[in-house]
Amino acid sequence: MPPLHHHHHHLRRLSTATTTTTTKPPKSSSSRTKKARTLIGIINNHHHHPQWSPTLESSLAPFTTHLSETTFLQTLRLIRSPAKAQHFFNWAHSNSPLAHSHRTFLALLQLLARTRNLNAARNLLFSIESKSNGLVKLHDQFFNTLIRSYGDAGLIHESIKLFSTMDEMGIAPSVVTFNSLLSVLLRRGRTHMAKKVFDEMPQRGVSPDVVTFNVLIRGCCLNSMIDDGFWYFREMDKFQVCPDVVTYNTLVDGLCRVGKVRTARNLVKGMMKSPKKGVDLSPNVVTWTTLLRGYCEKQWIDEALEVFEEIVKSGVKPNGITYNTLIQGLCAAKRFDKIREVMEGMIGEGGRVDLRQILARLIR
Repeated sequence: MPPLHHHHHHLRRLSTATTTTTTKPPKSSSSRTKKARTLIGIINNHHHHPQWSPTLESSLAPFTTHLSETTFLQTLRLIRSPAKAQHFFNWAHSNSPLAHSHRTFLALLQLLARTRNLNAARNLLFSIESKSNGLVKLHDQFFNTLIRSYGDAGLIHESIKLFSTMDEMGIAPSVVTFNSLLSVLLRRGRTHMAKKVFDEMPQRGVSPDVVTFNVLIRGCCLNSMIDDGFWYFREMDKFQVCPDVVTYNTLVDGLCRVGKVRTARNLVKGMMKSPKKGVDLSPNVVTWTTLLRGYCEKQWIDEALEVFEEIVKSGVKPNGITYNTLIQGLCAAKRFDKIREVMEGMIGEGGRVDLRQILARLIR
């Protein structure tokens, strides 16, 4: 099979939510936020302005003189209609001193991708340089958004095409680009193609990071390829990438899925013994709950109870999911003697349990 970049085309999102703060902002920031709220009130008023129109534009006219990039972005991200967002983008360009930048183009692209307006997003992507008179250059960040969004929409071939288009246009993919494509491929079970993409990374001068390996290991585990998952785990050392808790949690989950619960427990013990420099590898509530679920699914209840005791001893606080997992396991194994004991401990800790599920199991 030829390298991935001989396949084909395009999209996704991740809009940065507007953050609010409890401390009083400077006046300029406050006035910008107020202006954005006023603009949003006008644009999103469906009763008065169901569509973009000259009347709507005349209502916005008083805001043209001092429209800053911050106010523009705050407004754009809250526009409900993708069509109105595009009109607002064009209106701001034509009627205000605002010069569109990398940030404003990316915000519109993310909005279109998030709302699955993939054709419009693709058209925008390839018009960025002409719309900005060459001031905004195409960048991997634009492509990453669309690669992910095509994947989210199930259009895997469009993601691959877009990755190839970057190569044809001389735009270097970053580690985020590779991670985005790997995630898309592995969610669709394309493990063989994902391996080819991974092999291409060093050839293109891109070093995989911990996210790369976590995506690959997760993909292998979800596709019942735990041995391949461990192969990538061993490769991390070769690339001088330290595993994190997510890496271990993913492997523990993968082992439990294929019934290798005792191996998973040994892996958890290994986490506790081998702290890495600057990386906290202590098992967390997700690690322990995953292991607990593995034992409960096999109905190895005594071992499950041992694991539960280890959780408490380790200082990790069990959560509602931990308690539900154990109690449902006890119900399935008809170990009613232990249910009350666990529930009393849970109530003492302020935990929550899904009583409907438990009652349904008891009735069964």
